[in-house]
Amino acid sequence: MSKKRHIILIPVYNDEKSLIKLLENIDDHLKIVVDFETEILVLDDRSAEKMSLKSDKFKNIKKIGIIRVKENIGSQKVISVGLNYLRDIKENFFITVMDSDGEDNPQEISKMLDLALKNNDSVITSNRKSRNDPLIIKILYRIHLFITFLFSFKWITFGNFTSFNSINLKNILNDNSSWFAYSSSVIKNCKIKRIYAKRESRYFDKSKLGLLKLVEHSIRVNSVFSNRITLISILYIGFIYIIFGLKSITLIIISSIIFFNILIYLVKFIHSIKNLKNCLNLIDSYKIV
Repeated sequence: MSKKRHIILIPVYNDEKSLIKLLENIDDHLKIVVDFETEILVLDDRSAEKMSLKSDKFKNIKKIGIIRVKENIGSQKVISVGLNYLRDIKENFFITVMDSDGEDNPQEISKMLDLALKNNDSVITSNRKSRNDPLIIKILYRIHLFITFLFSFKWITFGNFTSFNSINLKNILNDNSSWFAYSSSVIKNCKIKRIYAKRESRYFDKSKLGLLKLVEHSIRVNSVFSNRITLISILYIGFIYIIFGLKSITLIIISSIIFFNILIYLVKFIHSIKNLKNCLNLIDSYKIV
């Protein structure tokens, strides 16, 4: 029986050292992934230096390609570019999306692909059982999850690490959602099957996720559900007004809800200036190494 084609998308920005370490671990793990022939598609988000990556040191990875975009657009948008690039492949194949920093464990790939094989119409998500972040970031991340659930009724505990049959591409790219937040697009447009895994430590350096980046991430994630959030916000405001009336604390809560909605639509507008439909125009080069 012929092996199934499998492409791993890896967004990278100024971190070739971590990428090489990740590829070594993937290559080692592929020894037990016998039903698939795996290729790598590196999504270079306009790193300061061009990559010197060579594929000849890897035994089990069939091919490594690098897409380099014309400007730094962020990991979520560069993932959308990569997914759109794969859209033109006519044959059926499998896709894994994962980060390059080591927090996504390559040892989970075989389990995720097995599930993807059995659930062709679903996206397999690697949900985080724990995080290796400072305590304050863990607390703020929990607040982000709670706010997202409170206003969208979506509990999103996974990031980019996913595997799926390529038939799901049309759903993931159905609207502009992946341009804002890949995980939100998946949970909004696709059926999902979950596995649970520990979030590993980064290979090198510390996480650059700080308060401002987490707030920006939270707003982008929620912007995908803007219509739903606006409706739920109106219901909350009406409920609060009916129960408590116009008191000082009520006005503060209502003003905060309105401000939250304004932020969502502002971020959505800013990120829509370059949209998903034209994203392939952002590709500067593609090469096989």
